Amino acid sequence: MRPTRILRDPLLAITLIALVPRLLAALFSGGYFAQDDHFLVIESAASWADGSDYNNWLPWHQTGTPTPSGHSMVYPGLHFLLFKLFHLLGLHDPEGAMIVIRLLHALWSLVVVRTGYRIAAELGGAEIAWRIGLLLALFYFMPFLAVRNLVEVACIPFLMLGVRSLMRQDGTPWRSALVAGIWLGLAMNVRFQTMLFAAGAGSGLLLERRWREVVPFALGVALPIVLLQGGIDLFIWGRPFAEIGEYVRYNAANATTYFDQPWYNYLLVLAGIFLFIGPFVLFGYFRRWRPLVPWLAVFAFLAFHSWHPNKQERFILPIVPLVLVLGSTAWERWRTASEWWSRRAVLWRWIMGATWALNVLLLVVLTFTYSKRGRVEAMKMLGGLPEVHGYIEEDSAEGEAPLLPLYYMGRWDIGQAWVTDTTTDLCALRAGFIPAVRPNYVLFIGEEDLNGRMARVQRQLGPLRVEGEARPSLVDRVVHWLNPVNRNETIVVTRLERP
Repeated sequence: MRPTRILRDPLLAITLIALVPRLLAALFSGGYFAQDDHFLVIESAASWADGSDYNNWLPWHQTGTPTPSGHSMVYPGLHFLLFKLFHLLGLHDPEGAMIVIRLLHALWSLVVVRTGYRIAAELGGAEIAWRIGLLLALFYFMPFLAVRNLVEVACIPFLMLGVRSLMRQDGTPWRSALVAGIWLGLAMNVRFQTMLFAAGAGSGLLLERRWREVVPFALGVALPIVLLQGGIDLFIWGRPFAEIGEYVRYNAANATTYFDQPWYNYLLVLAGIFLFIGPFVLFGYFRRWRPLVPWLAVFAFLAFHSWHPNKQERFILPIVPLVLVLGSTAWERWRTASEWWSRRAVLWRWIMGATWALNVLLLVVLTFTYSKRGRVEAMKMLGGLPEVHGYIEEDSAEGEAPLLPLYYMGRWDIGQAWVTDTTTDLCALRAGFIPAVRPNYVLFIGEEDLNGRMARVQRQLGPLRVEGEARPSLVDRVVHWLNPVNRNETIVVTRLERP
């Protein structure tokens, strides 16, 4: 590829710039970010490919009256197909398979950068689009999250493509609306909540009286929902939309079960996630509500999640790139026309300089971060030890044992028991398993009162032999220090010598 072509084509240059940290993250940022991006995707899909069902989502693995889990099967289903392909190609190493999956996600995330650049160019011109394109390519959290298996991130390219199609003025309007609807319908298949985004976009079409586009847009949204979500549910449950129905029911019943945060929580998240330019991005977004269709799509998503009590930070991720594009273009146009800011150009350069300085530091750290390292390495270690029938996870120090990723152990046919109470009868607990899966290893979560906890286990189950320990990464420890809710612990792996 000629260098002159890259210089003449800013979109190509932005794409290549974005590709570098994403490839590095795919290769060097192992582990997983949050519980859902592993256990609801990788653990499920890999177990299906091996003939098991880790989460018991499938009706033929449930006892009693089978009940849907309330999760879309489309995204995990795609990973199931990937794992089956890996098996056919002889790729059975868990970490090797994850590198391939992260590389695929890295390439998929480039759609966000390229489409965001095009939207910014249409709204603010080439110079503003270049600056926003660099932010989309290199903002510290984007390469790290791009290679994770979060449905909140995997759906973003579909949303960006849908918005871009709705904004296109060339061609036939009804055809662009139909294509936009299909993109947003595909996003809904990955993340159910994006139906709010589609509803906002449809409302914008109605308010702008774009009558010829409303019906094609609605049909486009419905098409992938009926074919994929409805078809898969019909095959698994014998009725369409079983998972969506259970999802709505469960979330209505558990609105305050997990996190009950104030209505302005996501505004603070959006203001903070963009570092020093965050308040200016939000100012631009709320000051200019044009173009109405994408603005209203983002607003509908943000408004509902701000109203709903359950607010986990990752829930807002689907609209983050569009908030950046819409907010930054509006802010830049207002700033360049402002007499006050024209006299204070140095101040803005300082703000941008500070943002980029901090951003580069965080980008380097996160791009090479091995997230949840302790849990992953503990299971890899356990997978390499002899005669593992099962394990007891001892976490009486915190009283809430975390899930450990069996995927990295490479086995599903083992016994698992969790001990969070010092009064637990360990002998009776272990005797409740059949011999083939009776736990013969004990994993101690955290180093608090480790000697006392090990002594208590040995009094009931006999001598322990320490096989090794898995320590969290530096970033895991920092995150835990900043917020102890994010548990990242040293895990000590021991074997029962004479159970």
